[in-house]
Amino acid sequence: MFAILNAHFLLETKCGAQTLRVMGEDGAEKTIHSLYDPWAEATSIVGAFEFDGKGMLVVLGLGLGYHVAELVKKFPDAQVLVVEAHTEIYELARGSGVPLWNVEFIVGLSSDEALREITGRQMKEGIKPVSVFALSSEVSAFPSYYQPIFSSLKKTASVKLWERLRYPKFSKEKLNVLLIDSGYFLVREIEKALASLGHDVVKFPVKNYPPVSPLVKGGVESGYDNEGLIRRIVEATLKFKPDFILTMNHLGFDETGALTSFFKSIEMPVASWYVDSPGLIVRAFEKNVSPYATLFLWDRTYIEEMKAAGFESVEYLPLGTDESIFKPGGIEGYSCDAGFVANSMIEPVNKWLSKFDKAMHPLIARLAEEYAGAKDMNDENMNTPLAPLLIEGKRLSEKEKMDFEAAVLWKATLIYRLSCIRMFEDVGLHVHGDKGWEVLLDSKKIKLLPPLNYYKELPRFYNACKINFNATSLQMREAVNQRVFDVPSCGAFLLTDYQKSLDGLFDIGNEIVVYKHKDEIPGLVKFYLGHSEKRDEIARRGRERVLKEHTYKHRIGNLIQVMKKRYS
Repeated sequence: MFAILNAHFLLETKCGAQTLRVMGEDGAEKTIHSLYDPWAEATSIVGAFEFDGKGMLVVLGLGLGYHVAELVKKFPDAQVLVVEAHTEIYELARGSGVPLWNVEFIVGLSSDEALREITGRQMKEGIKPVSVFALSSEVSAFPSYYQPIFSSLKKTASVKLWERLRYPKFSKEKLNVLLIDSGYFLVREIEKALASLGHDVVKFPVKNYPPVSPLVKGGVESGYDNEGLIRRIVEATLKFKPDFILTMNHLGFDETGALTSFFKSIEMPVASWYVDSPGLIVRAFEKNVSPYATLFLWDRTYIEEMKAAGFESVEYLPLGTDESIFKPGGIEGYSCDAGFVANSMIEPVNKWLSKFDKAMHPLIARLAEEYAGAKDMNDENMNTPLAPLLIEGKRLSEKEKMDFEAAVLWKATLIYRLSCIRMFEDVGLHVHGDKGWEVLLDSKKIKLLPPLNYYKELPRFYNACKINFNATSLQMREAVNQRVFDVPSCGAFLLTDYQKSLDGLFDIGNEIVVYKHKDEIPGLVKFYLGHSEKRDEIARRGRERVLKEHTYKHRIGNLIQVMKKRYS
């Protein structure tokens, strides 16, 4: 007896099971399974198949699935992926009663589409080793469909890509470092520091790939090309053979954890140096947790949070300076008693506020006022997560809470910086920054000037100022920003707000001067403007400390030692 479905026929075999007869692409009828006992035939051909049972097993041709059921039974740990050209055959197999459990299917796609789908799934699983089982009867019936897939997969299997990607790391003193280049700041400094330490570095551009960080480009966008990125990473890895990957703020990594999964599968260590709040970047993206990822945090108060999020290896690594850029001299074009370079924060605040209904804006403003006030009073709560303040936003999703926290922090930073700058209304201040300052400030004593280029103009400005002022962003609970290292590196004088980490970085009062409350600012400014010898001596000692301990060469050297100890 037989049933007809298009050009495919179901036939009853001698043992009572069914087989399948198809019209091949050459016009001839072909029987896919034995006319006597399809189960015995499947047991025989699977028994002769050489496979270690690991990785991905791609089966070309489904038929009625007898061989697939036997493959799953014999190799229970393998990821079985069946490619079937015809939807009709797939439907017949699903209704045949043959158990097709724990199997993935690619059905009805073109050869090229099927191959891309296989590659994509392989990438997602971290370049699992691939083996191929071809149902010869169906492959011979539709050779123009299956042969291109078979040839491509066999070629991939023959080059043993898996083994080539899992090579020994840190076997030599001179390291190869693949540096993710997202266009973010510090990439230039890190590249230079690696080279100065005698290591080889290759920059890997990811400008076309959105980062995890909501601080940089608004978070993960749709259309993130995991497959394309990983393919490029594979090519770079095979060519350069890095000992580890280095990125900033997890830039280049996706929300789904595809890149993290890939690096984990090939045992590739990743160092991610956070110079922004990790709580606002990776907290909601738990799929980026991996034993092969080590986080380096510029603020040690986030360490326990990141460990609680699942990261096993979390280290403290403060910012530093490039002493070849920030050095004494070159004051032409800039001269002032006191200077400050900063963003007004109006644009970031408006950006984050726009994510919420206007009804929530008063809550954000109130929390920002409280947080800015806590900073000004050196409240110990500044060293704890902002999350306890978010109790009224408890109905938000984790991602929304991150956005809410960012809105509060940037608004608080705006309020705090503005309150500090207003302390200069009697003593005077030159402020270089965005046009937002024109909205916030209206004072004859405070001169508003255009932004400065970090590498070319900023060092000259620092050298020209008698007093360089600093007010730290409130995402930094204990940490300090680059200015704390860049200004002393120039041999210039710094007046900065107190941050707890300063106690381990400088000799406060002898190498830098701090204020613990904004009301102290006018007095300190007047005193050091009137005592140039004290100002110059502090600046000299500050430069000595920076050159001895706080350059990016020091920081990257420490990072490499941690990576070697953990992964070699």
